[in-house]
Amino acid sequence: MTPELIQAWDRIVPQARELLGEIDLFETGETCELSHKSTGIQASVFIDEVAITVPYWHTGDAVGRVLGMVYALAAIIERETGMQGYDPQVELPVSELSPPHGIAMMSTITNDLQNRFGAGNDS
Repeated sequence: MTPELIQAWDRIVPQARELLGEIDLFETGETCELSHKSTGIQASVFIDEVAITVPYWHTGDAVGRVLGMVYALAAIIERETGMQGYDPQVELPVSELSPPHGIAMMSTITNDLQNRFGAGNDS
């Protein structure tokens, strides 16, 4: 990881705690990761790339709440790293994300997975 990215991570973590509450951290010389257990949200830094993931187990009102947290975390990461985020699921930059579109997509995928494989963890 570059020194600039390490410094950005050090600024991201307290803001992520403020946004999400209790988080778990995993840090090595090459990787930094934060995890929020109740939502499954994870943010990871690998060398020169940052990724945010969220599991497809949220349904109903939880989808909007969790995606709101993901979008807010993405905005923090963009601001602190200077990198532009991109959501491959909706094929848009983070700055152009539409909560209703993201909620609809996540709900559709979650419902499809639950129909195929059974219900998962709902927050």
